[in-house]
Amino acid sequence: MLKLPVHRIIPFSNVEGIGNRTSIFVQGCNVNCLYCHNSETIPKMSEAARYFTVDELVEEIKKQIPFIRGITVSGGEPTLYHRFLTELFHRVHQLGLTCYIDSNGFFNRERIEPLIRVTDKFLFDVKGIGKALETLCFSDFLIEGSSNGRIEGGRFFTENEHIHNLKYLLSLDKVEEVRLVYITGYYDPDQVLGIIGEAMAATRQVPLKLIRVHGKGLTVDRAKMLKGHIPKKSDMEALRDLAYLKGIHQINYIL
Repeated sequence: MLKLPVHRIIPFSNVEGIGNRTSIFVQGCNVNCLYCHNSETIPKMSEAARYFTVDELVEEIKKQIPFIRGITVSGGEPTLYHRFLTELFHRVHQLGLTCYIDSNGFFNRERIEPLIRVTDKFLFDVKGIGKALETLCFSDFLIEGSSNGRIEGGRFFTENEHIHNLKYLLSLDKVEEVRLVYITGYYDPDQVLGIIGEAMAATRQVPLKLIRVHGKGLTVDRAKMLKGHIPKKSDMEALRDLAYLKGIHQINYIL
């Protein structure tokens, strides 16, 4: 019987997609982003995680009806559990609710195609591109203990596979929003926004959310490594203007 490792459930959230939603945070991630504010969900094992069957999780979701429009599965990285979520989403749709996934985009889309088909929308986080990702999101520098290490061994995606996945999901009208956390010194914002703008060129309906990285809520070690890489508010305004020049006209930014 399939079981999902769940770090926590937020019964009501209005920041994980349109409307009031139940947010489910899975345990385990295939990346290790320096600025991660849910770093406790990165290891594949945690004493804080609970294991749910599909039936058990459906019963938890039912408790919030009729006060929610749907569920959003975040993490961690939800697509690691594509078989479980495919079954769960079929059941949740029968309740008249929508199903969203908050993903880093690092997945084999052929492998998770059944999940893509039953997912209403993705909240897609672009972490950067190219070699910069090796130290920004694919390093073991803050993972303790091999037994609790990241799922899939922290495989490094060198060919911008996540951008290809973004284009594919956009072509299916499966993206609610694209996000980019701005952290200075790790990637060229002109290059990254150019690639995002090209990927989003076929649609003008999907917004880009630009997020200013910050050290609040991070572990002490992560906050130290972030020092000197936090953009100024004026940098965020310049980034917004640059995104517009790249053809992205629906832009939100968080200071």
